[in-house]
Amino acid sequence: MKTKPILIIIAIVVLLICGFLFIRGKYLSKPEKGEITQFLNAFNAQIKAGNIDSASAYFEDNQKSKLVKVLLSVLTNKTNTGGKEKPIFTVSLNTEDALIKLTNPEFATAMIAATFKNANLPEEKSTLTFTIHKMDDKNYKITQVNALGFVKDYVTYQAKVYNKITPEKDIYSAITLAAFKTAEKLKTKYDSVIWFDHVNSKTFYYVIKGKLPNGLLYDSDRKSEDADYKMGLVDPGLKEIIPAEYDLIHNISGTIDGLIEVEKDDKKGFYNLYGKLTVPAIYDEVYPLKTTENLAVLKNGEDYFYLKADSTISDKIADFKIADIVPQIKTFGDSYTLSDKSSKNVMEYNSRDYNTSLVISPSYLADLQILPKVIDFPNPLRKGPANSDEEEGGSRSIDIAFDADKKDDDSNWFQSAYYTIVNDYLGGRGGLYTSKNVLVVDKKHNRILGFSAGIDLGEGEGYASLSKTCDESSTKAINDSLFEFKTTSNLEQSMLGGNEAIVEGPYYYYLQLKSGKLVALKSSRLFPTQFIKLDDSYLQGCYTIRVGPYGESSKETTIDHVNKSMLQYMKNEIFASYKYRFKNPKWNDVFEYRFQSADTTKNANVDDSLTVIDKYNIAFINNKLNEKPLNIKKINALTSR
Repeated sequence: MKTKPILIIIAIVVLLICGFLFIRGKYLSKPEKGEITQFLNAFNAQIKAGNIDSASAYFEDNQKSKLVKVLLSVLTNKTNTGGKEKPIFTVSLNTEDALIKLTNPEFATAMIAATFKNANLPEEKSTLTFTIHKMDDKNYKITQVNALGFVKDYVTYQAKVYNKITPEKDIYSAITLAAFKTAEKLKTKYDSVIWFDHVNSKTFYYVIKGKLPNGLLYDSDRKSEDADYKMGLVDPGLKEIIPAEYDLIHNISGTIDGLIEVEKDDKKGFYNLYGKLTVPAIYDEVYPLKTTENLAVLKNGEDYFYLKADSTISDKIADFKIADIVPQIKTFGDSYTLSDKSSKNVMEYNSRDYNTSLVISPSYLADLQILPKVIDFPNPLRKGPANSDEEEGGSRSIDIAFDADKKDDDSNWFQSAYYTIVNDYLGGRGGLYTSKNVLVVDKKHNRILGFSAGIDLGEGEGYASLSKTCDESSTKAINDSLFEFKTTSNLEQSMLGGNEAIVEGPYYYYLQLKSGKLVALKSSRLFPTQFIKLDDSYLQGCYTIRVGPYGESSKETTIDHVNKSMLQYMKNEIFASYKYRFKNPKWNDVFEYRFQSADTTKNANVDDSLTVIDKYNIAFINNKLNEKPLNIKKINALTSR
């Protein structure tokens, strides 16, 4: 797996617990807020004195790593978040007024205010959240630090300082500086200019009429419900080639070469570069094609049309079957990489504080959940501080891998295709984020559906790729509007006793059709016991199991079925999902992460909450645990009461 720079690991959760936090059998006196404040103040005293080695002693032994030293180097103002360069502003912590919350008899969280300060700008605030572990009646240790917001705020403030103290010509290319000036002139006619798209050294301007909602400039993934604006496009000669009537205008040539995709009220259309409306924005979906005879297939309700090479639209296609055209859809069946170098044009923000470039994904790839609607990449037209590519945010690259080996039986009323997407995030979301995507070609209803599943379902926020030891994906229809999507995922769940953990294994998504899209039914359970009745097939699958305490002494093995400890977990998580208080407190500890909520009340009995499916699955699992032959009729009779 690709080595990640230090910042990538710091950015999401600076310190991940090595393994899992297990509550010890003997209960300590609860942490006291006053004691925790004293502990944090003592830690901060070492930070102020610049004593990295002394400050590292405040962390649990298994956290004294290079990553901790980088965090401490940032807090002591020795380096920036890149881990190498000198900072251009100072950070200070206010531990005295930390917001402390006691979470259980051994742990507490402390939200600590951080202040960024530079003589050239007003100071700004951020926060760090520490998890504090009470080791015994006298000692505390830091076991986890969530720095997601801190790193994002740090990088943003760093950019502001850098832009303030550095001459513009050393930051921005000539074409960007010229675009800034032109954008100011356009504000006499429009309320805002939000993006520039540079095509063959010529600049196009994305303009807004109306009130620009908070967040549109930086988070364009969707138009907010209370927004009151329309977007248009102005060409290099300052002629309005797309009127300010649309919700979103895509990159020039981003979907179909020579055309500009537009969206209005969730409908799609196209303009050409001369301002001609080629395709009115009345189509639900647009599928660009690899062929030269036809540019795209247009979907309007249940009807399909061709956008021809001469930019005319065909009559409704008689007896059209979407399954027949799928292999001709652009990028279908392809594996490819997207990055700032793969874009023909450079689209950038009209902002001196936000230095990435952006790509508006073709609507069909966003609707099928293969790509995010908006992607940020490093901006080749701007220069920031050292390591700024890693710190500014966005993505270094997105790898889309088509799995040609996994195919469903073509005789089904649906076909499935599978992709693995690896998004190499930078900055505040840093890390390699992997998702498994399924495309379902629904032959009955003549449509294509897509769903994206994150693979990291364990404790903490994961960002690593799968080991490839297990690599299963399959889809089956439960009925016409419910699909089951099984895919290998990072589960990282400990079993009772803490000596065994599931590392990887199949996870089941139950996908319901809502408003023409596949949406996963919500479930916090690890095993598929909530929506379907189990049978033996759900006890088979490739699992990677870790045996022994997390670390070098542990061993991993692969099994092809659910073992007894997993069956026990499977049964008890049904009860845990209803906030059941187990007589054995160690089971409460096992489920603490997966079923955590603001309401910590536990129920002594949850029988009234159990569904028919729950009762069936509990009986099914009990039979397996007791190694008795299954009597399905008897189980059904018992669970129907």
